[in-house]
Amino acid sequence: MDNKVIKVNGKWHPILGESVPLIEPHHYVRLSKIIEAPQLSAGEKNGSISLVLPYIRQKVKMWGADVLLAENIKTLIEREDDENDDQDPQEQKKNQLSRFDCIASLLASAECTVVRDIFQTLSRFPIAFPLVIPELNDAEKFRVMFPLFAGPVIKWETKPGKIIENHLFNSPFKMIVAIRVGTNIPGKSTILNQLMSSDSIFSSSNEPEAEYGIPHMISGSIEFTWLIQETCGIGLWKDVFENFYKEKDEIVLLANLHGDASNYPDQIQFLKQFPSSFLVFLMPGYGKRQKNIIDDLIKDKKSVYCWVDSKNRTKHIDTRSLTKDQTLKKVRMMFKEALDFDASTFEINKLKLEGSLQLTENIEFPESQRLIDFVKEKTCHYIKMNVMQLQRNQSNDGYKIFRENHELQYLVKLFKCNLILPIDDRRIALAHIEREISRLSSIESSEARSMTVLKKEELRKSSLVDRDQKNEKKVKDEIAKIWEKVDNMSLGLEHFSRELDQIYKVISINDQRAEIMRLPECYAELLINGHAIELLDGDTGVLSEAWFSAICECIRKKHPNLRIFVISILGLQSSGKSTLLNALFACRFAVSVGRCTRGLFMRLLFLEEDLSNQLGVDAFVLVDTEGLGAPEKINETESEKKDRILATFAMGVSNLTILNVLGESMRELTEILQIAIITMARLEETDIAPDILMVQHVSERNSERLSEPEENFRNALQEALKIADEQATVMGVSSIKCLQILDERIKKGQLFKPFRPFKDGATAHAPPSKQYHEDVVNLYKSILNDCENSQKKIEFAKWSSLIQDYWKAVSHEDFAVRFKNIKEIYEFIDLGKQITKVKETIDAAFFEHEEQITQKFRSELQTHEDNKNSDLKNKCSELIEEGLRDIPGSNENCDQCKKTNEERENLKKYLKENNRDEKCEIEVEQTIKDYIKQHYNLTFIKLTQILEASLIRKGLSSECHEIINKRMEKIINKIQGGRLSDAERKQKIENLWKDLRNYISTKDKVIPVIEQIDKEVKEEFDNVGSLFNQYKIGILPNLSKCKALKYGIGRLSVERCLDEKDANEIEKKFDNLTDIILKKRNSQHFYPGIVRDLRTEIDNSLNEISKLWDRRFIPEFKRNVYLYTLLMFKTKMASYQERWDRENSPLSILEQKKEEYIKIIDARLQYGFTLVSEGHIIGDYLLEVIHKKAMKAGNFERINTVKDIPWMTSSEMVRLKYFEILAEQVQNGNNEEAISHFLDPKGKIEKWFKCEVDNVKSNADAEYNKTNKSEFGHVSQKIHNCQSLEEIQKDVNDYIVEVDDIHYKVNLERHHDTSGEPHIQLRNHIEKRLKDYHNQKPKYFQKPSDNESIMKMLGCTETCYWCGALCWGSRGHGQNTDETRKHHTCHQPGGLRGVRHTDTNVLVAIPCQKRKDESYVYYRDKKEPTEWSYAKNKDFSDWKFESHHKDQFNELMCWFFEKLNQDLAKRLNYVPAINNELSEYGCINLDYGSIITTLRTRLQ
Repeated sequence: MDNKVIKVNGKWHPILGESVPLIEPHHYVRLSKIIEAPQLSAGEKNGSISLVLPYIRQKVKMWGADVLLAENIKTLIEREDDENDDQDPQEQKKNQLSRFDCIASLLASAECTVVRDIFQTLSRFPIAFPLVIPELNDAEKFRVMFPLFAGPVIKWETKPGKIIENHLFNSPFKMIVAIRVGTNIPGKSTILNQLMSSDSIFSSSNEPEAEYGIPHMISGSIEFTWLIQETCGIGLWKDVFENFYKEKDEIVLLANLHGDASNYPDQIQFLKQFPSSFLVFLMPGYGKRQKNIIDDLIKDKKSVYCWVDSKNRTKHIDTRSLTKDQTLKKVRMMFKEALDFDASTFEINKLKLEGSLQLTENIEFPESQRLIDFVKEKTCHYIKMNVMQLQRNQSNDGYKIFRENHELQYLVKLFKCNLILPIDDRRIALAHIEREISRLSSIESSEARSMTVLKKEELRKSSLVDRDQKNEKKVKDEIAKIWEKVDNMSLGLEHFSRELDQIYKVISINDQRAEIMRLPECYAELLINGHAIELLDGDTGVLSEAWFSAICECIRKKHPNLRIFVISILGLQSSGKSTLLNALFACRFAVSVGRCTRGLFMRLLFLEEDLSNQLGVDAFVLVDTEGLGAPEKINETESEKKDRILATFAMGVSNLTILNVLGESMRELTEILQIAIITMARLEETDIAPDILMVQHVSERNSERLSEPEENFRNALQEALKIADEQATVMGVSSIKCLQILDERIKKGQLFKPFRPFKDGATAHAPPSKQYHEDVVNLYKSILNDCENSQKKIEFAKWSSLIQDYWKAVSHEDFAVRFKNIKEIYEFIDLGKQITKVKETIDAAFFEHEEQITQKFRSELQTHEDNKNSDLKNKCSELIEEGLRDIPGSNENCDQCKKTNEERENLKKYLKENNRDEKCEIEVEQTIKDYIKQHYNLTFIKLTQILEASLIRKGLSSECHEIINKRMEKIINKIQGGRLSDAERKQKIENLWKDLRNYISTKDKVIPVIEQIDKEVKEEFDNVGSLFNQYKIGILPNLSKCKALKYGIGRLSVERCLDEKDANEIEKKFDNLTDIILKKRNSQHFYPGIVRDLRTEIDNSLNEISKLWDRRFIPEFKRNVYLYTLLMFKTKMASYQERWDRENSPLSILEQKKEEYIKIIDARLQYGFTLVSEGHIIGDYLLEVIHKKAMKAGNFERINTVKDIPWMTSSEMVRLKYFEILAEQVQNGNNEEAISHFLDPKGKIEKWFKCEVDNVKSNADAEYNKTNKSEFGHVSQKIHNCQSLEEIQKDVNDYIVEVDDIHYKVNLERHHDTSGEPHIQLRNHIEKRLKDYHNQKPKYFQKPSDNESIMKMLGCTETCYWCGALCWGSRGHGQNTDETRKHHTCHQPGGLRGVRHTDTNVLVAIPCQKRKDESYVYYRDKKEPTEWSYAKNKDFSDWKFESHHKDQFNELMCWFFEKLNQDLAKRLNYVPAINNELSEYGCINLDYGSIITTLRTRLQ
């Protein structure tokens, strides 16, 4: 983010320097180390305030506002007696570090929303604030701050129990304005201070350090404060304001204009517009003209004059007796007199400013005001209950509701207009909406809230006098109804977010292009900038998965490797959790008016770089939770359950949980500890128990009695353990290791943090205490220390993915097991992704080296003599070995190798950070080593095959060129300089081509592969019954319908077929035997003896299956397996051989080069062996090289376009896209494709994938044209620059070897031109040929599905034996040596595969992960049933059977079965699954909208 600065006017350079940074919200909430109090030396005069501002700002953030007291400011600088000696004697002395300049600079250097936050904190303290201050960049202008000060609640007590809440500048108020005419010491501010609670509340000549001069920025500035008990001195409160507030609800403000008022008419005109009266202090020696100016300015306002140090007046103040009560009473009575006026209504929007004054930057926008006006017109209650219908009625009719609710559409439109504002304006607009909506809610619900206070008092009195339970229940019910009414009027930004969530969900199903689909990115930007968002709906207890996922996805894109430390806070209701977080981290967690936090809110706070490096994280995530143990719901089972769920969830997603307890009662301590202990104990089972800190707010923290709260805490801990043990029958809680060390940590002071009282006094608006600030700072240090020592830091991507699934799991009794499974399967999948990432870089490294080696091949092939092929082969073999050596080890010259090594190091770091054990690290490293070895072997084989093919092609090409040249010499000699007609030339070309083809065909006498296969099959299997005859007929047997096993003995025996699943498993195994054999022999084509090898593999595989299944197959079944495998082999082998012949047989190679050779023959026939023909031939070859390079670029573009598709980032994403398409078809009533998939998942997804990637639109044509044009220009210029035949020959030959399969070498030995400068002639002929024939067009580009790296993106397509679900792992992961070799999937109801109850033929609804370990299963025709735990761990140990960590994906599979159940049963001739089973396994009433929205969010 850009760091903006404010240019400072030269007048302020002595205190601020030339510029100061503008503090924006992301700066203000950014976390830093605790800044020690600076100690400026006397020499540090320039920019003194800018040096102390970071310290002051941090203190204020953490509610240490006492730093702004004059007596504390003076401690920040060392003074010298002569420090002002060098000052101009004509100028008034200026204080280098004054209280006023500090607070004015603090506010003037901050963005408006930061100013509001700062003022929100400072408004709790009895200090004066700058209402008008000079502009930093223009000393002649003044900034009016008051719009930023509107809104904070100021409280006072009119009688015991009755507290008035006044919204500053929004609620009724009066303002007394104090001004002076003339000058005197002591002056007006000193007099005013004598009436206040502090004698330095206003900047004055008597404040500490005043002897060093006045503040730089004081003249013309206006300070103000409110006159309540906390700011008034005892005399002013008792004589004037105590009685005033008993009768009035309006607050009184005191504004103090600094400087001679006659010099600041603009300020007077500004202050007159408030409901104000004036106190005018006439100083000795004031001029009559000055007084006349003031009289004229305030003639229409109530004004009270007094004369200072003037004995001739009745209303005079003698400053010599200023400390005497008789003198001060005169001033107090002036205040009383000044209050006697009727306050006019005040409208902020009608405020007018004169020339030198200007409002601070805009804090309101038309967009935000329109929304506020709409809510104000309709009322908060109406908006929430009648307009925001979707969050209250979450049904499948959401889209219809939205379309028919025009008021909702308009409301969303208004809110959206604010969200799409630039981020700086958006923050301000939302702050405006939040403030005003909160105020409207407060006003609207004030009567109801007052009623709850009366009812609570009634309940309290009745319980003291006569405990009538019936009456108590009635009053409690009435209170609950009133609170419900308050709830219905309480409106906040979270309600707008909830409605957007629902709209996002329903719109995403129907219109992916809608503008609302971009709004999560707007919220992500807000979250990144420190804005709070609702994590969990406090009203419905729902986590908005699609909306939250979309926001988090945007954050992951902006910060892909964001390391976080998560802090949550738990406490009983009204224990000050949000208050504590706000003091610790300068947050403003949303709290509904009159209510506590509901649900969970979160913020993302980034760290300063030095702190980030120290702690090893980039940001903190703060989670503020709903209060536990609501008093009105004590002993209610559902309420207690909700508390446990919230506590479990908050602690489960956190690295550190702060337990916050208000007061010292054993009951509260025990209650919160009981919840936390059970949660910690269960979470420890999953190894995700967070660290905890206990904060207890005690009445005092006396060092002599410090052991008392600790002792109480230990007692409460023991009591909670006892209760927890009684309630948690499934575990011995007290024996849990994490709890046994709690007591030890208390003793060391590492766990228990006693806090002193929050308020400094008992009055209504008593400020936070200095001691509370000190305790906050100490806790902050403890949190940083805890983070630094934590071993469980996490990346935001992982955390945000897990918490949604944790929330789904947390409501279940076995949540500990579910948490563990979610965490384990996430980490399993994530580890697989990390390994795949390393494999991809290994692929790229080997590809890079493969390209380099083939380039060297081409050079060697061109320069070597044709009769020395053995030498060439040996040299190229050495090139292969040398080029592949140490990939990707220590090859520092290769960028791809460097990248691979970096990724390998990242993988090691990942394993360390995720606390993987040494065994896992060793296995993963072995997986990578094995993959490198496997890649080496495959690349070696491939390059060797390329070399052999190249030698064949080069040999054939050289032979063809030689034949053509010799025939041409004969023809040319025969015609003796004459020319052939076009017809004659055409005939010659046809004859020569025919002769060439006949000659090559004599070298290509190969027996058709089918004949060779048939011959070997007859020889190998002639003794196996009638097998060969059946083989020749060619009917493929269906192994599921073939008798396979024999049961019983003799005549009582029965032969049975295999179960369809088992037959499919066998077929799948034998389908792959052809590839296995060829791979073992490093062959791509038929070789003698291959059928014998095939039979050996069949026999070995059958024996292996028999041993594994503990079954012996009957001979007939073995014969059918032979037949099945041979027919599959024949088809595959014929295809492979055809592909091999097409690329490598002499005749095929010749046919591919027909056009090339005909062009050479034609050129020779026309021009003989002259430079003209050489120019034509060279030009044609150069154009072919250009074309090949352009085609390669186009192919790469097509491949890269496919790779750039968002859902092509992993095999998981590919499956999500595939299932999204199938789900949409099913939702629209088209079930056919989905049914076909579930009956043949491997075949269908591979077919779909190839079709999808092959039909992706790309810029391949444009890339072809771009490369073609670029290469043509490069080649043309190169040829044009050649200065000799040798140079032409070299450049052409060098260029030709840059592509494959052009075996031509320029040879000018036969040319007959003897004229001078032959190189110019040849150059001209080449350039002309290039120019005349440069009209190439792209041919068919390579299909992306033919590219190995693209097909790897599809991932593994193995299917689960039990449910048929596709593996979601990467392609080839089964060859890993670590745990990621196991297949994992989103298991589905078995009925989707056609699995049924054998006795009833009813489709089963149970997915694999929901089978109980003790249940029995039948498979592989075993005689006895097998326990599921044994089956999955022994016979199917290559699969994982846990639920996918993304619950929506599991639900998607259940949704498919709910929709396809009937049609599948009909297709398979089975019985549909029954409703009870569908319900038991979650296959009914599933929300398609929620599922599909989550899918699409992941796919964006």
